[in-house]
Amino acid sequence: MLYSLEVNGDVPDAELWVIGDGLRQSDKNKIQACTSREINFYDLDDGTVQHIDGLKTTSNWSRVVYARLFLPELLPPDRGNLLYLDADTMIKGSLRPLQDMDMSNAVAAALGGPSRHNRQLGRPETAFYFNSGVVLLNVGEWQKQGLTTRAIELLRGGIFGFPDQDVLNLLAEGQTIALEPKWNHQHAKSIPSDVRIIHFTHAKPNTTYCIHPEKATFLECRSKTPWANARLRTKMDRRLNRIAHSVKRRWDHLNKALRG
Repeated sequence: MLYSLEVNGDVPDAELWVIGDGLRQSDKNKIQACTSREINFYDLDDGTVQHIDGLKTTSNWSRVVYARLFLPELLPPDRGNLLYLDADTMIKGSLRPLQDMDMSNAVAAALGGPSRHNRQLGRPETAFYFNSGVVLLNVGEWQKQGLTTRAIELLRGGIFGFPDQDVLNLLAEGQTIALEPKWNHQHAKSIPSDVRIIHFTHAKPNTTYCIHPEKATFLECRSKTPWANARLRTKMDRRLNRIAHSVKRRWDHLNKALRG
């Protein structure tokens, strides 16, 4: 994603932040090599981990996903808007309109609409529910409303199908600007010419079984990074990853029980 942002994003003055959980210096060096701008790395520290420890995770969904709820609190309130991008996105065109967007008193801007996911949140299906893989956040308004604290309270007090995304929707309810589909294109069958951000929400383009029409573009971008020669992951890799995650989670629960 970073390389595609570098060559297509048209936002050379934007600061770059990467959220990590246990990234080694060698990992950071490889990530830094994808862009000419200095990257600010935000590693999950003990203060953050204590708030998210024990929350729902899966083999594809690590505790890093919760960090997006903490990052707006770390930035100066006059820094402007924060554009959060999932790692499975690819930039196809200028992001300048998002950088320059007037958020006024809105908390977020994202792609959304009516959704069945509203049921678990106690809202009608017709309510606006957005995908949090591409979301523009108003840092000043976020801090003014103390939304990181509210996010922690919600996460600890409720049961959610998509915890970080569900909580973001609750926090920004009635304060969200609807983005056009070109800013978070998730469908693989056709790619309109005006698309700015591709979001690989299903099979990822670094796998053997991905048939997304933009897979070749992704691999071309990847060929310019330190991951140029990385093999494509298989379905067996995915199964083994799930098993490893399950074993680690059970081991962590056992250790907690023994310490308790």
